[in-house]
Amino acid sequence: MVSTPPGSTSTDSPRPQRTPYSREATGLLDQIAERALDDDYYLVRSGRYSRSRGTNTAATAVVLALFMLMVTITAVQYAQDRPSRSETRDALLSDIEKGQSNQADLLAQAASLEAEVDALRGVQEKSPEALGDELAAGASAVTGDGLRISIEPAAGVAISDGELRALVNELWIGGAEAIAVNGQRWGALTSLRAAGGAITINFTSIGAPYVITAIGDRDTIRERLDASGEDGYWERRQSQDELTYDVSDADDQVLPAAPDHRTTITRATPVPPEEGTS
Repeated sequence: MVSTPPGSTSTDSPRPQRTPYSREATGLLDQIAERALDDDYYLVRSGRYSRSRGTNTAATAVVLALFMLMVTITAVQYAQDRPSRSETRDALLSDIEKGQSNQADLLAQAASLEAEVDALRGVQEKSPEALGDELAAGASAVTGDGLRISIEPAAGVAISDGELRALVNELWIGGAEAIAVNGQRWGALTSLRAAGGAITINFTSIGAPYVITAIGDRDTIRERLDASGEDGYWERRQSQDELTYDVSDADDQVLPAAPDHRTTITRATPVPPEEGTS
């Protein structure tokens, strides 16, 4: 029988189980070997910790699956929303175009109103004498109530320039303030005459039917036409089926200005008396 040295244990006695926290290693090499693996390794290698690790792995898989499901749902919703977003963008672009068009219309209206205001300012700055001269000369457009005379000859019947001039002259004598023949305003230098087989006024040819518009007191003008025999003359020709003659009241007539070359306005200036004369 081999005796064991004092302080040593018998080889038959069980060796203590190595644990992460064993302190039996006394030599340097034993300590390095003892600590080669982290202590947590021994905790999760077996026992209830290994079971917890499996549970955590399953939970992580579930979370990842849920995350991927949410990502997929979001992608599908985004794809479904793309048409509606495109429609919204088109609607916004259409609204912008409409707004720009409305803005252009408003700017045009503003420019037109500014022009009217400037024209009214110009009229207000003129003296009553200047306005009267322009009216008589036909230099400005006018509006007002009066008469409308229409003469339409039958086929093969001619109306002379002299007949129309005589009628216009009676309208002036009757108190007409402004006259136009077939839309041509009668100005200070206007002439109505026959040229090349046609009747011209302001160097513009006109034809039947002849429409004469006059602004002024209707009753006074009618009285003059009747007293002068002009009414009777045209009515007799109408009774002979030579033409159609009609005189009617007209409200809010608008007569344009005569051409500039027919509205020259000249004013007489009084001569100052010489000294020593009375």
